Amino acid sequence: MLKPRITPALLHKYLDGECTPHELFLLSYWYDSFEDNREPMAGLNTCEQETLRLLMLNNFKASLTDNAEPEIIPQKVFTLKWWITGIAAAILLVCIMFLGTLTKSFTIAGVSNDSIILSNRTNAIHQQKLSDGSIVWLNPKSSLQYPKKFTGPFREVKMIGEAFFEVKKDHKHPFIIYSGGVVTRVWGTSFRIRAYRHTTTEVSVVTGKVSVKIPKKDNSEIMLLPQQKAVYLEQGLLLKKSDSLNPTMKRWQKTTLSFDNTPLQTVFNKLNSHYGVRIYTSDNQLGRYLLKADFNDQNLPAILDMMENSLNVTYVLDNDEIVVYKKESVIKRN
Repeated sequence: MLKPRITPALLHKYLDGECTPHELFLLSYWYDSFEDNREPMAGLNTCEQETLRLLMLNNFKASLTDNAEPEIIPQKVFTLKWWITGIAAAILLVCIMFLGTLTKSFTIAGVSNDSIILSNRTNAIHQQKLSDGSIVWLNPKSSLQYPKKFTGPFREVKMIGEAFFEVKKDHKHPFIIYSGGVVTRVWGTSFRIRAYRHTTTEVSVVTGKVSVKIPKKDNSEIMLLPQQKAVYLEQGLLLKKSDSLNPTMKRWQKTTLSFDNTPLQTVFNKLNSHYGVRIYTSDNQLGRYLLKADFNDQNLPAILDMMENSLNVTYVLDNDEIVVYKKESVIKRN
């Protein structure tokens, strides 16, 4: 078989979880000669190269060892394990990875000696707790690189895509995020970073104080307070400060809501009004299920997670809309 032609565009598709099964198979074949053919890597930045290296190392090589068990973080739907060796395992793995991008099934992590790459290939927001107690809410098609355990004077992570951070306070160990051409530095606060490829990078603050800096430019650091954001203009190496947040930031503001045997459709209407979103279900029967719950000091993704656990439902993000539906298992009414 001739060596497949691998381009930077194809590697970006892989990082975004958008490859076809055939493209995934070509990438698995290319990985065997990875060290001898690194040219396509030149089209990726340093963070992307590290993300790709760890993901491929885990997803392709781990399946070629007897009794190997890939590093997969299961979601609530199912836990996946297998014991297959040889090239058939590699083909099976890449096909499962492709299916995982279409449904809410699991997130995939690459692991090195001291760091973890977490890539959210589901259609929902994934909550990840770090070793210091900080919480990261990782959006679909987003990746986070973080150490298994924070050591040294700084708590450093890297990310691609979109994530909301709730950083544990520790004034002796600043929390630093490298993303989208900027460096964000905090001690304890909550904020969102949007840093997708080919889009403008934004840092939006909900609570606390955040500094944002362009590492390539001296004296570029700006300070952000709650309800402020910074926009990074790459072409001019410029950070622009604004007091106007995107309306979608409301979903990260914590609130207390209580429901006492309330139909889900009424619950959705309340959440839509409070958070400025559109949550809905096309299942009329599901809309009549009753919910009894107290959500104390919670943001919207946390409330959705609690509803998943209590009602055996799940949800997917469809652009800015949230669609709720029943899981395949039997659902009991509250």
